[in-house]
Amino acid sequence: MARMGRNEKNGPGLLFILVTLIVVAVVGARFFGFMPGDEEQKTPPPPNVRTDDPKPPTGDMVDQVPKILIFHSHASENYKPKDSHEQGELGDIVRVGDAIVAELTSLGVATIHDKTIHDQPRYSEAFINSEKKVNQILAANPQLQIILDIHRDGLQDKPDDYTKARANGMDVAQILLVVGDKDNHLLEENTRFAQQICDALDHSYPGISRGVRVFKSDYSGELHPNSIMVLIGDWRGNTVEEAINSGRLLAKVLATLVK
Repeated sequence: MARMGRNEKNGPGLLFILVTLIVVAVVGARFFGFMPGDEEQKTPPPPNVRTDDPKPPTGDMVDQVPKILIFHSHASENYKPKDSHEQGELGDIVRVGDAIVAELTSLGVATIHDKTIHDQPRYSEAFINSEKKVNQILAANPQLQIILDIHRDGLQDKPDDYTKARANGMDVAQILLVVGDKDNHLLEENTRFAQQICDALDHSYPGISRGVRVFKSDYSGELHPNSIMVLIGDWRGNTVEEAINSGRLLAKVLATLVK
């Protein structure tokens, strides 16, 4: 009986030691990755990053600071078969200006289009009125780089096809670039800029340009080094559609000069 009592007393100690050894073995096996049924844990690969070519700026990414001003000292001018001028309303020439602005905008060049009618009620005051307006616009937008007064010509005794041409697969109205030398201290700069546009037109669309002319008149060239008059086609010799085609090609050239 005494031997039995000693075994009962020591039994729980041995059991505790045995359980402890089993627990230690299990924990060690799990720590070192030797548990049966466990799959080998692999280090995940780095993420696959795709790099795409940058996309051209569109929409809000396009520079919205105006670089070009389009206006019309003679905003009532028309093309045949209409009368030479509208009475109290915008003429065809403003539609040509709209086409220029739309093309420039599509090319990422923000443009101001002033549609004020300056040649009515007094036609003789058109350039006085437009000069005042351009001065106001320049004061509010000193970053403007190009100032264009868009007109159509009014030629006399010329053949019907005198101002017609083919360019870029289209019927177009020829473009004449004009600088006024009266009271113009920027005559040299104006003329140089007009020739730059002329050269670019000749290079990209041969036959569309009628060249550069200097007239003894005041055409607001003194307001900006890059201020000139642009005559797109002729009242009798061109349709408004031909003038619009030319306006779009002119815009493409202007966009390259700005950029």
